[in-house]
Amino acid sequence: MIIVKKEKIEVDLELCQLVLNCFGAYVSIKDRNKKYVYANRKLATLVGIQLDSIVGCIDRQLFDYTTFQDSDNCVLDYGDYVEDKEVVIIKSTGEQRVFLSSKQPIFNVNKLIVGVLCVSTDITEMYFQQKKLEVEATTDPLTGLFNRRFLFTLGHKYLSNSIRFNKSLSLIMLDIDLFKDINDKYGHPVGDLVIKFVASAIKGLLRKEDILARVGGEEYLVLLPYTNVKLAGVIAEKIRAYMDKQSISGDWTGEISPKLSLGVSSYEAGDVEFDQIYARADKALYQAKSSGRNKVCMFSSVITVNKGYSNTI
Repeated sequence: MIIVKKEKIEVDLELCQLVLNCFGAYVSIKDRNKKYVYANRKLATLVGIQLDSIVGCIDRQLFDYTTFQDSDNCVLDYGDYVEDKEVVIIKSTGEQRVFLSSKQPIFNVNKLIVGVLCVSTDITEMYFQQKKLEVEATTDPLTGLFNRRFLFTLGHKYLSNSIRFNKSLSLIMLDIDLFKDINDKYGHPVGDLVIKFVASAIKGLLRKEDILARVGGEEYLVLLPYTNVKLAGVIAEKIRAYMDKQSISGDWTGEISPKLSLGVSSYEAGDVEFDQIYARADKALYQAKSSGRNKVCMFSSVITVNKGYSNTI
């Protein structure tokens, strides 16, 4: 209930404070030194500090982490109106919150910027729900790797960059040899363990800029930005040789030693679709599997040597 001390409503500071304290958003005013000169009750409750005690504080006294600074600078330095998401960690509770904040400059009679007015709405739940949906849309649930759709989205973007700037781009297609035999002998739960084991092993061998995805049951793709076909072949052989020495044991009899066949292709002049690079990698993989498995084949004029075996398509 809002009670005014006069018989009729008059707009004054007291009434404004009453309204802002009942407002459903977080409201604050900072001066040019980014010190709080006003905060409504909702903001004081959020940070766990008495309303009067907020005046004179700066953000690092209230928050362990905040993205306020960039938007405050845009308002105070350039007079911009800013509306953006802001992430904070509240010092008194350690809780992370996300806000949609609207900020605008406050001018004095000389038209100089003397402060910033901020009105923020809590969108934490919506923000993290959106993030969860984004992860689900781009990630393979079994391995945590990117999924096929997202890998192809990135592939198209990198190909456009390669075409525009004449940059190298390569692709490795990998497949676990005789995986059906593993599933038939040990069952699908063990097969899933093998898939995750191989995914983790490959990821540990790649460079920071390389992108790994699971694109089928036992099939993976590695996107290699700014990498020529020769280096892609070296990376593929490194993966094959490492996996050739690995084995998995568990609550079953014996050890499982998954082997890999790998096909390599690269961007070539005239390519306009990422699917063209993918199709060549698929052909190279088929050649690797049909010619004995546990080897690297390349769709290129470059020779790949694998355990003394040379092959081009």
